[in-house]
Amino acid sequence: MMRADRVMDTKPGRPNPWLFAGLALAGGVVTGLGFAPYDLWWLVPIGVATMVVTTQTASPGIGALRGYLYGFGFNLVAFRWITAFGMPAILFVFVAWLAVWYALVGLVIAATRKTAVWGVAGVAAWMGAEWAGARWPFGGFGWGRLAYSAVDTPIDGLFPIISATGVSFIIVTCGFLLAWIVVRVIRRSPRSWPQWASQLVELPVIGLVAVVLVAAVGGAFGRGYDPGSPGDPVNIGVVQGNVPGTGVEALGPRYTVENNHLAETIILAAKIRTGQVSAPDFVAWPENSAATDALRDEHTAHIIDTAVDLVQVPILAGAIVAGPGDDERQTVGLWWTPRDGVTASYAKRNLVPFGEWIPFRSLVVSLIPVLERVGAQSVPGDSPGVLDVLVDGRGLRVGDLICFEVSYDDTFDQMITGDPSTGGGAQVIVVQTSNAMFTGSDQMAQQDRITRVRAMEARREIVVSTTNSLAGLIDSHGRVVYQSELSHSDATVFEVPRRVEVTLAVAWRRGYDLASVLVPMMIGAGVLIASRRGHRHARLDGSGEAASSRSAVASATDGRG
Repeated sequence: MMRADRVMDTKPGRPNPWLFAGLALAGGVVTGLGFAPYDLWWLVPIGVATMVVTTQTASPGIGALRGYLYGFGFNLVAFRWITAFGMPAILFVFVAWLAVWYALVGLVIAATRKTAVWGVAGVAAWMGAEWAGARWPFGGFGWGRLAYSAVDTPIDGLFPIISATGVSFIIVTCGFLLAWIVVRVIRRSPRSWPQWASQLVELPVIGLVAVVLVAAVGGAFGRGYDPGSPGDPVNIGVVQGNVPGTGVEALGPRYTVENNHLAETIILAAKIRTGQVSAPDFVAWPENSAATDALRDEHTAHIIDTAVDLVQVPILAGAIVAGPGDDERQTVGLWWTPRDGVTASYAKRNLVPFGEWIPFRSLVVSLIPVLERVGAQSVPGDSPGVLDVLVDGRGLRVGDLICFEVSYDDTFDQMITGDPSTGGGAQVIVVQTSNAMFTGSDQMAQQDRITRVRAMEARREIVVSTTNSLAGLIDSHGRVVYQSELSHSDATVFEVPRRVEVTLAVAWRRGYDLASVLVPMMIGAGVLIASRRGHRHARLDGSGEAASSRSAVASATDGRG
């Protein structure tokens, strides 16, 4: 058995560098296993604690390096599906960049390790890194938020109350409190370890138990929270036409994906006419259900017109259309009606860098020629994803999220909270996605978890329409009501209530984002101020006692004289 003094150097607080570097990397791997499809959620606080312990015992430079190793291990395990883009090297470039945020967290923890506020400073840095990493650079990548590991756990009832930000804060806090306990134990001399149990009934353990209990009780309470009652129902048809392949060639030869969705719409029309499913108010086709420009290509337009005539209701079709400029394109949802064609549309706002658009295109493509396969440069839309349309003669605001947009807070919130007169206020939500490139990878399960979190946060049902995977219905509590089989065609109709109420999570999200960073910083400032005052009083008391002693000695001497 390895002795404690072999793990630590002769001086307390100086860890064996190679061992702790390996532990930091392992902590990242452990955290990655907490995410879908592994879903070992209880490992996430342990992984966080491992990273914190290894950085808290290091110099700032070494702390940053260990934080980086943690981030590299975490992102490599969680997001290895990036290789589906057809360029394996991109995975390491992608992971190497994402790890930088964790290096910054490690730097903060290590830089404050000799103060009483290293824990709260680290929590603030972690939450700040989660927020910033979901937005920068190039629009950010927020799939690594710890909250996304909390689906189907005792605390997922907190999502509609404190949002994903608050849930991440709880998980991070638990990890730091666990690390505090470990640091206090390993810094005791080996001879005192038999008494470690009696030492644990202290602030970090009390804090950890309190946070866990409050989170569990809050989670149980939150499951019953609903800001309002459902309104009149809307019947939404969903068509999954399937695609012939995977990876970058998933959609197959020209018009294949369009014809597949037409064929499945024919089956849906038959189900409607034979009473197997209810008549829909509209039908949702997925992202890329029209891989050619439906606004310019007459054959594609004819396919969609034929499908619309069959079901006799509008189809929300996903398409890639040319423009607005030369060698540019947009990924859009087109509201295609039986009589008037396209009457409303939404252009995807959050694009995938190096997948849909290339930053610094001319330079990057000259260095990596294979990126020419990305094609024309995609251009983001600039308005909330809400289509103000008519169904059965009545107004309806359809919220539309396209693929990766489910992970962007602002895009999701603006769709719900925006003023209906300016394009917000969705009453029903549809996610159009094409996961065909990632068939068989972890990406599908992870996007499913994020979508379920959004349903819980907003207490809204979400209809998911995909080309070949996991199409279906998620209820307002994040439960999967129906889900299609992978790589199979499918068509059905769901009844979804209109909803207009906004949850605390959505309404206060920006406040939670700010508080998750500022509250730990304010606590830390309070601790530092209190600590300095305590030291000042101690010095003053010490000076007074010394003066009294000197006076007493002088008096005694004078008396003897």
